[in-house]
Amino acid sequence: MFSQCLFLAYVFLQLFIVCEAQPTDGNATSVIVDAINTPPKRGWTSGPNGRGTIDIIYSCGITMFLCSWSVLCLNVPAEEDSPFRVFRRRVYVTALAFLGPEFLFQIALGQLISARNSVQQFRNSGRKEEEWTMTHAFYADMGGFKLYSKDFPPFPVDAKQVHYLWTEGYIEFPAVDREEIRDKNKVDGLLRIFTTIQIVWFVVDMAGRRAQNLTITCGELTAAAFIVCSFGTVLCWRHKPADVTTSVAITTNATMAEIICKAGDRAAAPYSRTPLDFVSRKEWPWSIYWSNWINILRCLGIKFGPQVRPVDRFENTHSLELPGNSKWIFFGVTAAYSGVFVAGWNYSFPTSTELLLWRAAASTMCACLVTYWLVTEFGFVWWPWLEKKFRGAAQNATEVEKVTEPLSLVESEWRTSKLRYAAACVRNNTVSQDPQFNVPLKAMLPIYVVGVFYCHARTYLFIADIIQLRSLPASAYDTVDWSKFFPHF
Repeated sequence: MFSQCLFLAYVFLQLFIVCEAQPTDGNATSVIVDAINTPPKRGWTSGPNGRGTIDIIYSCGITMFLCSWSVLCLNVPAEEDSPFRVFRRRVYVTALAFLGPEFLFQIALGQLISARNSVQQFRNSGRKEEEWTMTHAFYADMGGFKLYSKDFPPFPVDAKQVHYLWTEGYIEFPAVDREEIRDKNKVDGLLRIFTTIQIVWFVVDMAGRRAQNLTITCGELTAAAFIVCSFGTVLCWRHKPADVTTSVAITTNATMAEIICKAGDRAAAPYSRTPLDFVSRKEWPWSIYWSNWINILRCLGIKFGPQVRPVDRFENTHSLELPGNSKWIFFGVTAAYSGVFVAGWNYSFPTSTELLLWRAAASTMCACLVTYWLVTEFGFVWWPWLEKKFRGAAQNATEVEKVTEPLSLVESEWRTSKLRYAAACVRNNTVSQDPQFNVPLKAMLPIYVVGVFYCHARTYLFIADIIQLRSLPASAYDTVDWSKFFPHF
C-alpha cells in the first residue's frame, strides 16, 4: 500500500511535467534549418563522471520493464499448468503490456468495474460488507472459485456466476475469509518496492531536468508514458491478488443438466467458455475485435487461451465490458498516454526527417484513438439505428435496382454467393461461428486500417528512442544539479 501511495503521488507530478512540449534547443526551426545556431551534439558517451548513453538506456529500459512486469496480476492458472508454462504466460502478457500498456489498463479497468458490480450484487442480496469484498470479487473473476458437479468436469466460475448459483440455491455461500485470499497472494514485495523506488527516482530526475532546461530524450518520454498507464493499472488492481496459483472448490448437489434446464431459453445457446456463460457473458466491441484478431493468429498456427471446453482457467487477456462513463475514463488515460509523445514535438533529432516522422507517429497515435471511437460507434450503434430506420426505403431501392439492371441469373447468384462468403469470413472467423462474435464490416474493415497505422506509429516511436541516441545535444548528458533545489551553506 505504501508503494502504491508513492506511485500515485509522483505520477501526478509526472503528468504535470510532460503536459507541454519542451523545445530543448531553443528555437525548433533553427535546429532544423540553421546549422550554425545548433548546439553541439554528441554520439555515444561514456559516463564515468556523469550521465552516459548506457545510463540513459538502463534508466529507460528498466523503468519500462518494471512498469510492464511488476504491475501484473495474472489469473489463476489451471491445476496442470507447470511453473514454466505460467512463466511463459507472464512473459507473453508482459510483452503485450510493453507494446501497448493501454491494453493492459483496459483489462484492469474492466475487471475493477466488474468487481464493484459484484460487491453491490451481494450487498443487495443481504450479505455483509466483510463477507464479500472487492478482494473476493477479484478472486472470483480471476478464476479463484472452481465449481464441482456430479455430471460435468470442474470449471472456474466468475463473480456473477457465484452470485447466481448462490441465489438459486445450488451452492452454499463461499465462506472464504479475505485474509485467507490475501495469504494466497505471492507477489514479490521486494520487487514492488524496487519498482516504486525506480519510478520515484525517474520522475524526480525528469522534474529536475525540466526545471534546469536539460535535454530529455525520447526514450525518457516513452518511459514517462508507460508510467501514466501503469499508474491507472495499479489503481484498478489495488485489491486484486497477484500470483495466486490455487483455487477454492465449491460443490453443488445439482447436476449441470438440471441447472441448464431450470435456466430455460437463456441457457439454450451453445456456450463459449463454460456452461454458465448465460449468466455473465456479454461481448462488446473490443472483445469482438480482439477475438477476430486472435483467430487470425490461430489460422497462422499461433494459439492463445485455453483450448479445452469448458475452460480450465480464465484467459488473462479477456477484456470485460466498459459500460457507461467508464469508457471515458479509459479514453482519458489513453489520451494522456498518447499525448505524452506529443510533448516531444520540438525535441532535437539527428535529422529533420526523423523529427517529422516523430511528429507524424505521435499525431497518428492520437488520431487512431479518435478514429477507433468514431468507427466503433458508427459500426455498432449509429449504422444499425439508421439501417433499422430506413430499412423499408433500402428494400424498395433494391427492388428497383434489380429491375433496371438485368443480369444473368446464374452470374448474379454466383457473384452474390462469393461476396457473401467472403464477407462472412471477415465478419466472423471463429471456429464455432458463434453469432455473438459477428463484427459489422463497416467497423471491422476500417479498424484493420487503424490497427496498421497504430502499429507502425508505435513501432517507429520505439525505433526513434534508439536512433536518437546517436546524436544528442550535449545537455542530454549533463546531470541535474540538485544543490540548486535545496538550501545549503
